[in-house]
Amino acid sequence: MKFVLIALFFFVLGAYSHAQSPSPSGFRACNLSNNEIEVAKALDTGVSDGNGRIVISEGWYKLPPNACAFLWTGPLQYDRYLVYAQDKSTGREWAGSVPVCVSPQAFTIRATDCGAQFQRRFFTPVDTRRQNGWTHNFTP
Repeated sequence: MKFVLIALFFFVLGAYSHAQSPSPSGFRACNLSNNEIEVAKALDTGVSDGNGRIVISEGWYKLPPNACAFLWTGPLQYDRYLVYAQDKSTGREWAGSVPVCVSPQAFTIRATDCGAQFQRRFFTPVDTRRQNGWTHNFTP
């Protein structure tokens, strides 16, 4: 019984220290669902072209179940990043409140407005507080 309690103590301690360890530098997205998802990212540049603020969006990053990938590497320079994900097999979306232009195929879009060739999806704003590293989980 004493051995079991000691082993349990070290297991809990190890899990706690792992959960508290800082994220590596960059913005990491993790797919905690049971299906492959496609992720898109966007960044409000803070620059205007006279018609509105320019947003740069990119996608689609395929993430298998229980996998992670860096969407932005290095120290985070902005307070807010935008992410969106979809599971094409179930139709599930991880959406938010910020409208951003996307395309059905792989894309990089630098725009203030969506043209006829693009679609609009609602991205989730993530406030990273300019920490060096951040992990965003797409949960089931």
